[in-house]
Amino acid sequence: MTRFIQKKDPNENSTNNGRMIFFSKAPGQNAETEVETQKAESSQKSEFEKIANGTDDISNTKSQNEDKYSMITNIIEEEKKELSNIQNLIRKRSETLDAAKKLLREKQGLLQTHLDRKANKFTVVGEMSSKMVHDIKNPLTVIKVQVDLLKLRHSKEEDSTLLNSLERMEHAVNGITNHINDILNFIRETPTAFENNNILKILNDSIGYINKPDNVTIELPSNDLTIECDATKLQRVFTNIIANSTQALEKGGTITVQILEKDNDAIIQISDSGPGIPLEVLPKIFDPLFTTKKDGTGLGLSTCKRIIEEEHNGTIQAENNPTRFTMKIPKAQQ
Repeated sequence: MTRFIQKKDPNENSTNNGRMIFFSKAPGQNAETEVETQKAESSQKSEFEKIANGTDDISNTKSQNEDKYSMITNIIEEEKKELSNIQNLIRKRSETLDAAKKLLREKQGLLQTHLDRKANKFTVVGEMSSKMVHDIKNPLTVIKVQVDLLKLRHSKEEDSTLLNSLERMEHAVNGITNHINDILNFIRETPTAFENNNILKILNDSIGYINKPDNVTIELPSNDLTIECDATKLQRVFTNIIANSTQALEKGGTITVQILEKDNDAIIQISDSGPGIPLEVLPKIFDPLFTTKKDGTGLGLSTCKRIIEEEHNGTIQAENNPTRFTMKIPKAQQ
């Protein structure tokens, strides 16, 4: 914008009222205008370059987007193929599994049929065995009674040959009777009759059924304990274990019985001073039909295990040093 500057001439006198007027541009006005003009031109040039260059950018961006789209499309196609392969594999596996299930059901059916036939055979064999055992036991009882009568009649005679023969006959009859009892006890399953019984009384009754040698001593406890049990079946267990101990004491020894109490359980321990049970035999002694005796059936201890664990909800175990059978039975049955 133009400025008006008033300036006096120094050569003029003071009375002269005349004035001179000079026209001049403001300092920097042209510079500012030029700067603004340059900025506008630069701005216009920059916008033009952007527009000009933008065409390439848009073109490049479009190309990049197309490349990305193509790459993503390829990835999706590959994933689809992979998914299709997995689905086919799953379908094949499923078909294989269905075939295996069908085969398993067929095998189960055949096995069940086979087991049913075996069960029927075992049932028949069991019934026949039970009948045969009874048929054999009755004559044995007659033989034993006759042997006892002969021993009484000839007990005062000095015919050692006759007495020895009667002893052997009695021993043989007792052996066969024990085998028969083992088989009967293993085959038959009678209901368990729980009643309150004294353990010491059952032990005394059990010893009465044992043919104890003179060189074997049986030490019974002085204490007693009342438990809920089937006295007849526990008597069978005690008789079997104590009889085994007497047989193990060929050179004589001592059998010790203890009655202990722990919490809600009664513990009966029967130990002997014999040579012990071989380590390779110890894990098998409760298996059915396993025996190390020449005249054993291998059914006695397996029957004991069934009576204690299955019918009385207890435990039975054997150990060495000393040879000991430990039975734990609940004092009250649930």
